Amino acid sequence: MTGEDSQIEMFKKIFLHHNSYLMTVIQLLLPFYIYLAISAEWYWWLVCIFFHFIYLSIGNNVGMHRYFCHRYFEMSKPIKWFVTWAATCTGLGSPLSYAAVHVIHHNKYDTDEDPHGPKRGWLSVLYSFHKTLTANDVCPNRSLIRLAKDYGWLHEYYWPFVFGTGLAFYLLGGLNAFLFCWAIPGSLTLWVAAIVLLLQHDRNGPSNTRSYMWFGWGETWHKNHHDDPSLDDHADSGKIDWTYHISRILRK
Repeated sequence: MTGEDSQIEMFKKIFLHHNSYLMTVIQLLLPFYIYLAISAEWYWWLVCIFFHFIYLSIGNNVGMHRYFCHRYFEMSKPIKWFVTWAATCTGLGSPLSYAAVHVIHHNKYDTDEDPHGPKRGWLSVLYSFHKTLTANDVCPNRSLIRLAKDYGWLHEYYWPFVFGTGLAFYLLGGLNAFLFCWAIPGSLTLWVAAIVLLLQHDRNGPSNTRSYMWFGWGETWHKNHHDDPSLDDHADSGKIDWTYHISRILRK
């Protein structure tokens, strides 16, 4: 067995799609979190918006999609650790599980094998209705093998990391810090990411649309991305890919 073969076997051995039902529980707790937060001072909601931007725009759009899935750029080690934290502490999955799902999405989009999207139906705004993957569904490539090597530890201890982040906010700042720095913006990030995944494809396939640009913090021009996944900047001439420009601030 070659070194690459052994890495593939290691990847298949550790790969398990994270519990989508637990992700859905975190989503469905959002109204309860908001109920607990109703009496808080107004400025806490500004804190909430700030952390929601960090989790969704920096963590999901830049980190999970542009960096872990497509490696469009490189980052310094401190920035990389910050982006990794922002990408993984809300319930979106580890870099490994997220990228493995994304590879299948690109190869099988808008088919019954697509893990998410229109074929899964509108109920796929809840992660428990996404297609649950096993190791046999995944075809390891060099990028996934590298993620398994670099982030296998985070994948293995993913949920302790997620809930440990929430606990850390509570211990450092009490209930309001827990709610406005992690619970509400994290749950909202799961909702927005799932809705955007559904809206990015219509009956004609991948779409370029502004309909989810603003609440999705800039991730759009999805058809351009599918047409040429090597594009760092997804926008057509005269248009703006905000995620690309945010990533330029963070890259080396």
